[in-house]
Amino acid sequence: MNRKTALPFLALLITLAGCGYHLLGGNGLLPASIKTVAVLPFQRRVPVLQLDQRVTEAVTREVARRMRVKVKSTAEGADAVISGAITSYRVASLSFDSAGRANRYQVTMSASVKMTDSSGKVLYESKKYRFSEIYERSSMASSYLNEEVVAYDVVARDYARALVASILEGGGGK
Repeated sequence: MNRKTALPFLALLITLAGCGYHLLGGNGLLPASIKTVAVLPFQRRVPVLQLDQRVTEAVTREVARRMRVKVKSTAEGADAVISGAITSYRVASLSFDSAGRANRYQVTMSASVKMTDSSGKVLYESKKYRFSEIYERSSMASSYLNEEVVAYDVVARDYARALVASILEGGGGK
């Protein structure tokens, strides 16, 4: 980058910083008093076994990583509690390989999610937090058998990242 292009870019960054913009995942609306967050097991209201466990584990990891708080699995002694229920999970094939196997999918998952503080005040709530992403299947035939289980992990991880970013930015649809 030369000087002519660097100066306008630097000026834009300084202007944006002065306008109150901030990076995603900063501590947003999370009160400073919250040091411990309980992530309760997500309920599963869909016929997809293990999805609830994988989402709970992914949200727990993401809360610890992004919120920089201690994470527990029970509400006792926690400053805040995250609870949720997976209400829908759909997979739609988008394209197929030459052998007729689907190789691109759109995965859509919705959940009811709530975060409350220890007094019961709602800090975040979304009755229908929706996540949708497109995934591609591996072209290696040997990996087809394990793809479904791996896909649940990937979807859970991506869902957790999006959800925690929404919580930190205060994007809940109350």
